[in-house]
Amino acid sequence: MTDSSTALYCLIGDPVSGSISPNVHTAAYAAMGLNAVYLAFRVPSDALRAAVDGLRVLARGFNVTIPHKTRVALMVDELTHEASLTSAVNAVAVRDGYLVGHNTDALAASDLVDKLNARGGAATIVGAGGAAKSVAYALWRKGFSKVFVLDRNPDRAEALASGVKSVYGIDASAAPLSAGSLAEALARSNLLVNATPLGMYGGELDLPEEALGHDLAVMDLAYSPGGTGLVRRARALGLRTADGVEFLVIQAAYSIQFWVGAWPPLDVMMRAAEEVMAGAAREG
Repeated sequence: MTDSSTALYCLIGDPVSGSISPNVHTAAYAAMGLNAVYLAFRVPSDALRAAVDGLRVLARGFNVTIPHKTRVALMVDELTHEASLTSAVNAVAVRDGYLVGHNTDALAASDLVDKLNARGGAATIVGAGGAAKSVAYALWRKGFSKVFVLDRNPDRAEALASGVKSVYGIDASAAPLSAGSLAEALARSNLLVNATPLGMYGGELDLPEEALGHDLAVMDLAYSPGGTGLVRRARALGLRTADGVEFLVIQAAYSIQFWVGAWPPLDVMMRAAEEVMAGAAREG
């Protein structure tokens, strides 16, 4: 039961209507015996500063999702090592009104690269926003030597590729996202990461099946009941995959550890996520 001492944690972004984060965090807090709640708030871009200022007073911590990760990095008082390198924040700790920005996406992506046994080599990142910046950090951490950045906005792709070169010293190139550019990049890659909402909020990654080689590992940061189209196709071909539900649960676990100083039960969190996704699939 909530009371005056209940801690508020939340998610801010636009959109947030399909997020399963409240279910995942609520399950973790219950298992850990925390007197806390987790809510999702839709915050449009023109209200972001007001929302962050309000949470500075009201919350103990909050997560940040699209499209605010880069802007929030400029609004906090301090950045962790990961957040500083990526210039993107997805988790903020509120400590007596002082905001510390962290990037738990980067840590989750690193863990999933390990799970996929995809260390080193070349990788293709689809997307060039805050999530893509986090993936670039993970690739650097895991010894990748080449990164292809593809985005519908060529300027954003070029900016991320330039950042990968200057910050991490990794050879990186950029191209506008198309079926042709994707196929060309994948022919030289051993890892594909979808760091866009494609497959989650409409649309799917346009991927020619012949581009999915049998030595390719696939990580999709988006999630959807039954799996995104990309993940379903990759699994049907027998490729190693990590999906957006795994990514969300792991970054949520790192967020909770950042906020309360204790590691939450991943099995409880994953079970909560799977129950929500299964229910959504039945309703769909």
